[in-house]
Amino acid sequence: MQPDIRLLEGEEQPPCTPEERFSEFFKQHYWLVLAFAQRRINSHETARDLTSETFRVAWDKFGDTDHMGLAFLYQTCKNLIGNEYRRQLRVAALEVKLQHHPERSEGDAHSIQLREAMLKMRDAEREILYLTYWEELSAQQLANVLDCSQEAAWARVSRARKSLKHILRNGGHHA
Repeated sequence: MQPDIRLLEGEEQPPCTPEERFSEFFKQHYWLVLAFAQRRINSHETARDLTSETFRVAWDKFGDTDHMGLAFLYQTCKNLIGNEYRRQLRVAALEVKLQHHPERSEGDAHSIQLREAMLKMRDAEREILYLTYWEELSAQQLANVLDCSQEAAWARVSRARKSLKHILRNGGHHA
């Protein structure tokens, strides 16, 4: 049996495991999907998150189909962008509700200051505080929503609280 000449010349073998194939798939398409998301969403951070989620979905389905390609990734990302816009509408509706709450008294300066500071926070941080304090999610529920461990979820809550505290202390300016 003759040795494979490509191996002797240092040529790489094609990926054979699902992980190796997906890694190549990811490297080939990541920047294209990120650019697709950035053209449709106004936040680079959100576009990166949506791109990551697109590839998470692709990984879940990677073994199920041989027809996965850029079109699948674009459609998945498009669906996730739609979900993000609906989430942003819900957050905006909640913000309007908080601003025009009928029980709000003019003397409640602390409440007004807190609401204004919340509106100046990054979307992701504000959403974490809403889920924790307004929706009263447990640690496990929050971790499930954020798709991370409980420790990571609490670390995000801690960072969001520090950000809110910084905004309140510095007259409404985010770090």
